[in-house]
Order: sequence, then structure tokens, then C-alpha cells
Amino acid sequence: MNVSVMDGAQEQALGIFADALLQLALHIQQAALAAEDLDQKVRLAGAVHRLGRGLRQTVALQARLARDARAEAAKPPAKAAPPVESRPQPTPPDVKTLAVRRRRDWLTRGVERCVWNEYEASDEAGEFTGESLLEDFHERLSDLMADPDAFLALDADTLVVQLCQELGLTPPKFHPPAPPVPPAAPRPPAANGHDSS
Repeated sequence: MNVSVMDGAQEQALGIFADALLQLALHIQQAALAAEDLDQKVRLAGAVHRLGRGLRQTVALQARLARDARAEAAKPPAKAAPPVESRPQPTPPDVKTLAVRRRRDWLTRGVERCVWNEYEASDEAGEFTGESLLEDFHERLSDLMADPDAFLALDADTLVVQLCQELGLTPPKFHPPAPPVPPAAPRPPAANGHDSS
């Protein structure tokens, strides 16, 4: 079914329902005004109030649907996505970049574990101290990662112990093995054909 046809049918149904609620509310209101018994007047007035709330909700829904339909009609038509084969494929990160990310994530998990072993996240003071230590750790880690070659040349096991000690934490007694570092890329031969070393 076409969306605009369905929207029109919904709007028409809501209009019919709102009209019926209004007629019923007006009829009950007349009955309440004519009633001589006070209890009956109160019951009928309550019914008119509930019908009025239903009428307001119906009118509000009808207005929202109309507003959404206008907003949808005002949108520019969507451009067709290019075929998959014509889309530029993202270039995968190089081996060194992946190795730096893996080491960063490995160190982060290790140091975070040490922080939350010593400070309770459920305790407000402990949580504040732990978060502050982690901020210091991330700054130090950013400094280390500024030179990816030097960062990867460091011994990962020694580094996690050193970082914990710098933060005043007890280094882990055991931690999973560090991710491997890719071998250094071979240097291109010298232009004259002789090795420069």
C-alpha cells in the first residue's frame, strides 16, 4: 500500500473518531446539565472530562501525523547509493598502525585492571581517584605513541609494569601475553646498488 494513501486513511480515521468523541462528549454534557441528582452530575462530568482528554490526544496525534507528513514531503529525494563495486574501498590500516593499536589496547586493559583492583568504582572517592589516574595514564600513553617505532621497540611486559609504578599502582603479577610486533620492513637497496651499511 502506498505510504501517502495509508497516511490519508489514518488521518481520515482519526478525524471520524475525533468527531464521534466530540458528539458523545457534548451529548453527555447535556445529560449532566439536565441531571437533577448530584452524584449523577459528578459521574457524567467525569465521563465528559475523560472523553475530552481522549479528544485532545486524538487531535494531537492527528496534528503530529500531518506535521510528519509535511516534513517528509519537504525532504529532498534520497540519492541512490552507488553500486558496491564503484564505491571507493577504505584502505586497511598498515601493519604498524594495527600493531600500535593492539599494543595500546593491551596496555590500557592491563592498567585499567590494576586501577580498579586498587580503587572501588562504587566508592565516590575511589572512582574519582581511579578516573584521575586513568587520565594521567592516557596522557602518558599518548606521549609514548607519538613515535610508533620507539613505542613498538619497547618491551611490552616491562612497559606495563613501569606504567603501573609511575601511577603508584601495584603492577600485575600475571597478565596475558602482549600482542606480537610485526618485523621491521626491509630497507630498500641503495640507488648505486651497494649496501650503505
